[in-house]
Amino acid sequence: MNSSGVPFGPLAVLVTGAASGIGLACALRLAAAGHGVALVDRDVDRLAEAARVCSANGGEGVRVSTHAADLTDPAAASAAVESALAVHSGLYGVVNAAGAVRGGSAADTTDADWRWNLDTNASSTFYVCRAVLPHLVASARGAIVNIASLTALRPMADRAGYAAAKGAVIAFTRQLAYEYGPHGITANTVCPGAVRTPLLAARFEREPDVERDLAARIPLRRMGEPDELAALVALLVTGGCAYLTGQTITVDGGLSLV
Repeated sequence: MNSSGVPFGPLAVLVTGAASGIGLACALRLAAAGHGVALVDRDVDRLAEAARVCSANGGEGVRVSTHAADLTDPAAASAAVESALAVHSGLYGVVNAAGAVRGGSAADTTDADWRWNLDTNASSTFYVCRAVLPHLVASARGAIVNIASLTALRPMADRAGYAAAKGAVIAFTRQLAYEYGPHGITANTVCPGAVRTPLLAARFEREPDVERDLAARIPLRRMGEPDELAALVALLVTGGCAYLTGQTITVDGGLSLV
């Protein structure tokens, strides 16, 4: 967003993991505010529905594009960026929300699961940022928001590989802020706590006691909603906090306090 608070015309924000959960909430929030969005996800069917909803929320003049990709492949990540640039006149923001978890303690995590966690959560973020950075540098502005996890800051059982991968996202984002600040680019990490994504909601349906017990530990006494996280992400990526960079922001209802 420019200094007058108006979206950057036909430029767009690239959102990964955009077919559901936090990524979709971020895309919807941005489109509703009049920003173009380039949606990337591996789930083709959900991606098409996400585009339909974003277009409906954004109204006339908001450009929405989609690209299906497995972002653990560096070539696919580069192709996703190029696909967005073929539709939009440029990109001024990136939200890396793609990610997933395979559980396991350090002793129980297999080599394959370790690599899967790193590839799915850390490497994919790196590949997308690497592909988009030259375009942000060329325009001398831009914002990167990478979604990590409270698990990276507050260890929990059976999350060895996932915690390591999300910790890498935090360290990488800080490095981006340091290296690319002179180019007018900000980079921040958002760490969600217990947010009611479709995956977590499905577990709560199977195990309602888990939700009740978790909510009782959270100072706000409830789960977070994806749109509550998206409100912060939209602020960061559209320039509402243009002097904030290199920071790790926890959105967890106070869970990290206990």
